[in-house]
Amino acid sequence: MVQELFGRSEEFKIITEMLDSAVAGAGAVSLMEGMIGTGKTALLRWAEATARDKGMVVLSATASPVEQHFSLGIVHQLLATLPQTAQGWERALATSTKSDGGRTGHDYPLLAELCAGVGRAARCSPILLTVDSLQHADRESLLWLGFLSRRLANLPVVLLATKRCGETASDQHLLVEFMEGIRPDRHIHLRDLSPSAASDLAAALCGHDHESVDALVAGAGGNPYLLTEQMRNVPAEQIRTTSAGPGARPHDGPGHAADEISAEQPPAGPQDERVHLQGVKERILCMLRRLDPHCLKIARAASTLGSPLDPAILSDLCGVPTEEACRSLSRLTESGLLCRHDMKFRHPLLSELLYQDIPCAERAELHLLAARFMRRRGAPPADVSAHLLRSHRLDEPWMVRLLLDAAQGMVGRDPARARRLIEKAVLHGVPDELAVRAEGMRIQALTALDLPASARALTAHAAGPLRPEERLREALRLSDILLRLDELSGAREVLEKARAELGSADPSSAARLRRRLTHVRLHEGTYRADDRCGGEDRLERVLLLRTATGDSARAARRIANRSLTVPRAPYGSSTWYHALLALLWSGDVDEARRHLDTEVRLARAQGAVTRIAEALVVRALVQLHRGLLADAEDDACQSLELLTRIRASRHHVGALARSVLIDVALEKDDIAAASALLDEAPPLAGEQPRTWWRLYLLHSAGRALGRLGQVPRGLALIAQCEEELARRGIVNPAVLPWRSTRSGLLLAQRNVVAARRAAREETELARRWNAPFALGRALVAEAAASSGSEALHLTGQALDILEPSPTPLLFAHALYEAGRAHRQAGKARRTRELLHRANEMAISLGADGLVEAVQWELRYAGGRPDPRKDSAESLLTPTERQVSELAARGMSNRDIARLLKVSLRNIESHLTHSYRKLRISRRHELAKYFPPEEEPAAPPVLLRQIRTALTPPHQLRTG
Repeated sequence: MVQELFGRSEEFKIITEMLDSAVAGAGAVSLMEGMIGTGKTALLRWAEATARDKGMVVLSATASPVEQHFSLGIVHQLLATLPQTAQGWERALATSTKSDGGRTGHDYPLLAELCAGVGRAARCSPILLTVDSLQHADRESLLWLGFLSRRLANLPVVLLATKRCGETASDQHLLVEFMEGIRPDRHIHLRDLSPSAASDLAAALCGHDHESVDALVAGAGGNPYLLTEQMRNVPAEQIRTTSAGPGARPHDGPGHAADEISAEQPPAGPQDERVHLQGVKERILCMLRRLDPHCLKIARAASTLGSPLDPAILSDLCGVPTEEACRSLSRLTESGLLCRHDMKFRHPLLSELLYQDIPCAERAELHLLAARFMRRRGAPPADVSAHLLRSHRLDEPWMVRLLLDAAQGMVGRDPARARRLIEKAVLHGVPDELAVRAEGMRIQALTALDLPASARALTAHAAGPLRPEERLREALRLSDILLRLDELSGAREVLEKARAELGSADPSSAARLRRRLTHVRLHEGTYRADDRCGGEDRLERVLLLRTATGDSARAARRIANRSLTVPRAPYGSSTWYHALLALLWSGDVDEARRHLDTEVRLARAQGAVTRIAEALVVRALVQLHRGLLADAEDDACQSLELLTRIRASRHHVGALARSVLIDVALEKDDIAAASALLDEAPPLAGEQPRTWWRLYLLHSAGRALGRLGQVPRGLALIAQCEEELARRGIVNPAVLPWRSTRSGLLLAQRNVVAARRAAREETELARRWNAPFALGRALVAEAAASSGSEALHLTGQALDILEPSPTPLLFAHALYEAGRAHRQAGKARRTRELLHRANEMAISLGADGLVEAVQWELRYAGGRPDPRKDSAESLLTPTERQVSELAARGMSNRDIARLLKVSLRNIESHLTHSYRKLRISRRHELAKYFPPEEEPAAPPVLLRQIRTALTPPHQLRTG
């Protein structure tokens, strides 16, 4: 039976010590106090089983409210079977006829005789007396239990009683007197189980999955009775539906009370749960009726009102004086139903059961009254709106206005709830002067919830009678949404219609429309950089022209820096992204990442889902250029998750997110993941328009199909990229390196001549553009298609260009190609040197595909590759690791040198080697390899380890 109780080790210890003491001849008294369901009775049963195992006699009694008028009822349950107390029972029956106000007048000799009988029985065998629900014991039994407890010091008797918090006894003075005689360490206060103990109990009961168990533990609040009843009576499927579906109802406060439920349609999940937990509800209702005349009414009102609880509002809701409401709240707190510090329900499940016990019509009326009282007392609109949302009628003009005000305050941070508030207001009638405002907020909320639905709603709204400035604003919003849904023709049509209606009366509005039209044309491929009729300014036109034709990366970088450093357009605008991508393609990866970090912070502060998703996925593209595969994958996954939430994952930047994830999967040699991404959104011709970001998906899909052995299909996708880029007038290989990808696919078909021709063409264009990343990538592709001295020459150029640039992954590929070229030239020593370095870098970056290729080539060259490491820091020598750990924890080079008793130059050399192997450039970046949670080794042990592992100073190489 011990195995069935969890989280009660301290209580077990106290009770076991008392039983052992009784066996040794010394008695003890203990009282276990706790709220309903904390396991008091179960602990009594455990104590009784343990006492029997120790050879003790167990006498038990259970008090009940309906038996309180029976004199000595508890004593009779305990001692009726003992022959040693027979004489005492004769005296008790003889005096039971004498009463005073319903109370029998027992005298001291009777109490002493009953206690003496217990003593005589205890001389034969130690005794355990257990009394459950002591608060319901009759007055005479309480008097005798107190009389006995003061005389147990020299008797082998243990008296163990339980009491429920908050409930009064038949004679409170006698109960207090009994409790005062108990040692403080034996007055046990049973609390709810800890989260870990509750999880253990749920796991022992089984029958539910992890998701259901977590929901049960959260709802029961650690109460073992509530948790057990849910596990036994509520099916797992219903628990998941109740906790995650439309019927879920948090209890954190009025601001959250209506987050997941509509007053017009009561949920089915909790109703079914109430049927399964009917016994629990009835026990709670009985207890509340006994606590106080108003406790049940106050508890129901509290479950409706949420927290924090205001006694004045509760008294208004229940129609009782404020003093009575305060007294009832105190009783609820003493019973353990409410927390003392914040007056919240301790167990959400009990609040839910009380709330659903209220009839539906009465519940809606309570919410309406609560909204009125809270507004009179100046409560925030969000709190008042939570109750208006659950009421059946809005019969006062201020109610609709307050719903709209509350929706406006939360439309950015909680669009789902804002939408429900707006729809509630519209359902009950919005004044004409507020109709446009309500519809605008509803569309704004839909944009963060369902992008296609927001496009339909905004189309209908824009067709109505609007003022010129409103028409311009709605046209720009609608075109932006249609663009993000890849409906380019619809976006262009909306803008052209707005331009025709507005005319040239407002030059500023006309310029905004022209700029947006230019952006749409860029995505659909009808824009030419040499077209001077566009809406962009001269500097942006020059930047687009240079980027498209691949003319001078240095000039494009200078223009992009000028546009970004002194912002010529707001962060996150199309013009801003044009400059940022030009900066990336011209080779300034670190600066582009810095700007994108700022944009991600601004987007999250604003809260617009589409803006956050776009910033994250473009940052993922930059991370991929940088070679940070894990960071790129994380950003792309976050972006795709946000887009999936608004049903736009197959459009616009969703294609770029999948492109990045496919490229990362290929670098990690996770072909299955790349294949799964292709199955989710097949980039086949004719199915979707060839928008700008879809070209990236086509290119990545072509690479993936080549790795999957479907080279002809991959070449077909690359041919689509070539055709589309030619139509757009883009020849710059930095934008999309389709030629080098084609070269790799042709090599897979052993068409070396065509592969070399495609790679050489990209190299010539990359030399004209002259950006390190683009030129290095082209040289690596051409070297892969070449052989002999030409391959050596090309890889040497690629290494010289890429080594100083912040592109470690591409540099590792260049090292691999250089190693292959040197192996073919018969230079084994140089081959092994290059491949070992490529192996280290590929491991540190997590490029598993490159690691496998490098290690195979290294074995073929007669070298012995290092075994695969589980972590990047394992690439370091023991000395480098110890020095790096100390540096990551904030120690200076001088302090490390003093601790290890070596020169400062040695420390600098070790750190330089660590930076190179881990592909980092700053000291603070060591923290991600050596997290602060790991405690450093003790200095004496560390010194001995280091002194035996240190390389002599004259053998160390400097960085």
